[in-house]
Amino acid sequence: MSAGVLLHAASGVTASASSDPPPEVAVPASLPTGHSHNDYYQPKPLLDALELGFGSIEVDVFPEGDALLVGHHERELKPERTLKALYLEPLLARCLAAGEATGPLPAGGRLTLLIDIKRHGERALEILLPALEPLRPWLRRVEGDRVIEGPIEVVLSGARPMKTVAALSSRSVFIDGRIGDLDANPSPALVPMISTAMHAALGTYGISGLDESARARLRMLVRRTHDQGRRLRFWGHVESRAVWTALVEADVDHIGTDRPKMLGLWLAGNDPRCDS
Repeated sequence: MSAGVLLHAASGVTASASSDPPPEVAVPASLPTGHSHNDYYQPKPLLDALELGFGSIEVDVFPEGDALLVGHHERELKPERTLKALYLEPLLARCLAAGEATGPLPAGGRLTLLIDIKRHGERALEILLPALEPLRPWLRRVEGDRVIEGPIEVVLSGARPMKTVAALSSRSVFIDGRIGDLDANPSPALVPMISTAMHAALGTYGISGLDESARARLRMLVRRTHDQGRRLRFWGHVESRAVWTALVEADVDHIGTDRPKMLGLWLAGNDPRCDS
């Protein structure tokens, strides 16, 4: 196991407050399937997920004036909590320290920054594109018909300015697809991933996991997504070992959580795609 972050081991998703302190274990520095949902709620936005080696981070934004303010609801917005201050500038600092070849993750690999635009997608894009310029040497991007790989991939979700992005001959942003986009089958160079609500795609399920019919639908959706050269992510799913197990066994690419440390510990011991 490579050097990583020390967390307390637990047999379940939660631990009893009255139990003896569990032993510390090393979480690998590379957990590419980990996805930090609403990452800005974490004690150290961006940094906690990076130290765990999560492969993707999600942040919600609202365009306000010339800034993208971070928050899930308008009532949460504060002028100092901008995408630039909380994410883009810290990413740039880490990239400058690590060098062009490495990027922001401790063990290398690609970080997907999923930006969920809550309103006014076109205006958000206008603000975002110049803000990304300092990160350009590290960004996965498209130049004409060529995809230039990089250690950071910026994907736009929510109010997606899809037509505008598709029309750009040079761009450093991509689009988060929906299940309907599998029918349209746009280029993976535009839509590299598909996101959907789990209950909408798979039907009813619970903390105990997925029944066989839901697992069959899951396998079919993963196969169809991967056949088109895309990655798959679910939102709004129950966080339990049974559900996580079903997602890992089906080869779902991004496994979301509001509790990155707990998921990170579980992935380290249960997802063969993670460094161990």
